[in-house]
Amino acid sequence: MTEKGGISRRTKLGTILSTVLWVIGFILLFVIKPDNPLVFLSDTFLLIGFWPLLFVWRAGWTWLVFGLLNIFIGFFLELAKFLPTDSMNPSMQAAYEQAKTHIISMHPALVWMFIGAASALFGLVRIGITIWRYLNSRKPRA
Repeated sequence: MTEKGGISRRTKLGTILSTVLWVIGFILLFVIKPDNPLVFLSDTFLLIGFWPLLFVWRAGWTWLVFGLLNIFIGFFLELAKFLPTDSMNPSMQAAYEQAKTHIISMHPALVWMFIGAASALFGLVRIGITIWRYLNSRKPRA
């Protein structure tokens, strides 16, 4: 169902909801300090902000790709804690340590992995339902 101008209510609602979640996430990024136990909320709101747009675009593979990429980023964030700095020159080592401290304190890897896993699982379910519906529509009716 589209309104004047060709944009559906569903699309408008998804866009507005995503924008609100992203604004909340960005505000929390500057309000919550690194030592606060609620530091995970900013990344959570920023990542979940994509969900309304993914609901608007009904393809299941977008959920799967979004989820897998977030899982990959979560693993990278976790791996960044353990990368060796022995072979770096001192100025590069100092910059890396500063970046590593920021990543560890402000971007919890588990948030990325959990939201990624939930998104990928939802995408797989949607893809499965689509395949099931397709196969059922191909059955000859008696």
